[in-house]
Amino acid sequence: MEDTLTGVTASGWSRWPAGGRSALIGLFVFLLTVFLMLKLRRPRNLPPGPRGWPILGYLPQILWRVAVHKKVAHELLSELSGRYGDILSFYMAGKLIVVIGKCTTMREAFGQHQLSNRPEFHVASDRFPGRGVFAASGQLWVELRRFSLTALRGLGVGKANFEENISTEAKHLTDWLMEDKGAPIDPAHPLNNALSNVVCTVVFGKRFEYSDATFRKLLKHTANFMHHGGAGFFVETMPAVLTKLQPFAFIRVYVQAVDNLFNHVGLLIKEHQEAYDPAQPRDFIDKFLKACEAKEKQGLTAVGLRPVNLLRSVADLFIGGTETSATTLRWGLLYMMSYPEIQSRIQQELDAVTGRNRLPTLSDKADLPYTEATICEIQRITTVLPLSAPHYCAEKTTVHGYDIPKGSYVMANLWHSHFDPSVWNDPREFRPERFLDADGKLRLREEFIPFGNGRRVCLGENLAKMELFIFFSHLLHHFTFKKPSNSPPLSFRGVLGVTWAPMPYTLCAVPRE
Repeated sequence: MEDTLTGVTASGWSRWPAGGRSALIGLFVFLLTVFLMLKLRRPRNLPPGPRGWPILGYLPQILWRVAVHKKVAHELLSELSGRYGDILSFYMAGKLIVVIGKCTTMREAFGQHQLSNRPEFHVASDRFPGRGVFAASGQLWVELRRFSLTALRGLGVGKANFEENISTEAKHLTDWLMEDKGAPIDPAHPLNNALSNVVCTVVFGKRFEYSDATFRKLLKHTANFMHHGGAGFFVETMPAVLTKLQPFAFIRVYVQAVDNLFNHVGLLIKEHQEAYDPAQPRDFIDKFLKACEAKEKQGLTAVGLRPVNLLRSVADLFIGGTETSATTLRWGLLYMMSYPEIQSRIQQELDAVTGRNRLPTLSDKADLPYTEATICEIQRITTVLPLSAPHYCAEKTTVHGYDIPKGSYVMANLWHSHFDPSVWNDPREFRPERFLDADGKLRLREEFIPFGNGRRVCLGENLAKMELFIFFSHLLHHFTFKKPSNSPPLSFRGVLGVTWAPMPYTLCAVPRE
């Protein structure tokens, strides 16, 4: 019989899995409890912000504007920053969300140890024990980050001698493009191949052939994870009960993407360990295992350097070191097609410095200011990680004169910092010159923060800068990128997953004389 109040049939309710019914009941009780708690005691001196609905907070308004008005989250929050100021707050399903839109306020906030933690990521934590440097907090994060920086430096990352690894992969990419002889292609796949292989040399101590089945499967699972990761933020950081609501497709698909990626990385690590020799560490994995053994032999209690943390540490490096750089380069080639006069000016600068008989190197950067300025402008106008990663307030603190309660989520809207009209003239215009001074030399701006700022600034910043310069300069040295005839008009529309990526497009990589 149909319940006249709810409209839910008994048979329909009974078809739900027992876990799903329990989760729904638990979610209702949880939200009711949160609502009553907030009703009885709302903290004072919070950052200003919009009012939300009972229980759900501002979540319905966000979903409505995203679904109906086709707004993306970072632009929506940027509009709110224009209305409420550099720091704002709102509740979302019982969680206080604080959003910071100005780099100086971000620096004040994220320089504090109270805001150096991450929230609990429920899906990954429940299914894969351990932590990587991305999700770790407290002393665990300190130890993992210190080790990771030391290990990466030991492998040459960020140093001139690592340039050869990146240049080798750039050559594989340009050779692959040469074979197409200017025919229309989608650049997403070859760019992901190349950038992923750079990270593989660090993590696994080797590069893969592009046709390797294991490598192709790794790229497939990574791409799937990145695509569904936007919705994953809500699943991971909202109440844990949401992860149990598998009947909802977006939760089920995200959980499956996490499983596929982490399980495949785990298999690669297991195969790699079969040839592990502590006397001759080859890569990040070997250095991690050796450091764990050293701690154990010394009888020291290791917080981060434990084998259980290896899987997620490797996954963090692979995801962070691949997707952001590959996405930035995809945007970059799209802008080169759209602004042929800028592409031509870069090529003229490259030819003047390197000639046609050698490729650009890192030592040429100081003599290639326009090329460098263009890379910076690509990073600014695309901002591939527009909201960065959420921080968790471990202890009550104060930012910009406002109280930030313990348990709050604090987010940096890097997009707003890069599009603030009070800082950047005509911020939606693509103008590399904004990064040049009166003498034509590179001029960086403090508001330019593509890698974030504060204590948790991106671990792979140095690697990413090297990759972007070498790949971008080598590609424009070899090719002129043009829009294929009869292809759709070029568009700067993006799609938001874990990164803000361009819509699929094709280009012609025309070899230069």
